Amino acid sequence: MKPLPEQPLEFKALNTAALLFASVALLMALSYIDVSHIEKTGFIITPHDIAKAYYGPGMSVNTLIGLAHIHMMGLLPVFWVIGYIFIHSSISAGWRAFWCVLPFVAFPVDVAGWFLTHNFESFVYEVIIGGGTFVTSLAVMILVSLYQLWIVPLRPPH
Repeated sequence: MKPLPEQPLEFKALNTAALLFASVALLMALSYIDVSHIEKTGFIITPHDIAKAYYGPGMSVNTLIGLAHIHMMGLLPVFWVIGYIFIHSSISAGWRAFWCVLPFVAFPVDVAGWFLTHNFESFVYEVIIGGGTFVTSLAVMILVSLYQLWIVPLRPPH
């Protein structure tokens, strides 16, 4: 398996397009969370704003199950594609494994937080930690991959 800096141009172009597309999709998702959960008078989303979306009768368990299903099925290929590109990076195998698996662990934590917050508002922090962790892991993999695709090959050899 060739590392990212040594990949042919067509591989770099395809993977760059996929990573940039995924980046825009993630930014749109974060924007949606902000505009759909924020209080009418606020400018910054708060844990209380997020909890209101899941707590009590505002959202049924049936709706939560449907959202969880759609999100988990939809994010599976996103996590896999970004992870697959990232495993071609030249960082250590242990770090590659850690970052590739992290979104697959963090997102179920996020989703479990939805269901727990439905009954106990204080579990909103599980939603924030799970969501923040999977988004951070994707950002790390995207940025490292883009760096190794385009910046590393420009550096002079040692």
